Amino acid sequence: MKPESKHSVSVLFGHWKQEHSSLQQELDAFRDWTSHVAEQQTPEFIESANRLREIRDRLVDHFVREDQIGRELRSHYPKGSIEVEASYRQACQDHEELLSELDDLADRLDQVEPPFESWPDAVHEVTLFIDRFEEHEECEAEHILWLAPREDTTASR
Repeated sequence: MKPESKHSVSVLFGHWKQEHSSLQQELDAFRDWTSHVAEQQTPEFIESANRLREIRDRLVDHFVREDQIGRELRSHYPKGSIEVEASYRQACQDHEELLSELDDLADRLDQVEPPFESWPDAVHEVTLFIDRFEEHEECEAEHILWLAPREDTTASR
């Protein structure tokens, strides 16, 4: 593997870790906000939809970075590496599903009469989405750590 290639994976991986941390802070802030709103007992469906759309924009950027990492890692392995290809395909599929799920959730929250039994039910669905996203990120981090050249992952920890 070329030294500049190792460096590019390391840089991408470092950016990914920073983005992941930043996204996690945003999601935690969103959860805190929904808890605060729940305490006030004033549903904020439209504001929730707007906040989720802002998070969606960040997710798109994050997924672009993950795609860059995936393509860079694929270049380090011989063509046809089953594990690398499967991991890359799964990540792409997950990204599409997560964005679609988030779009649907934001659209439903944004309706004049949201199709939720109550505000807590809406918050529960949002929480389920966040949990799914976090699970995806954990799995993807494991794959990246497993596939990345050793020097790249240890330098970024």
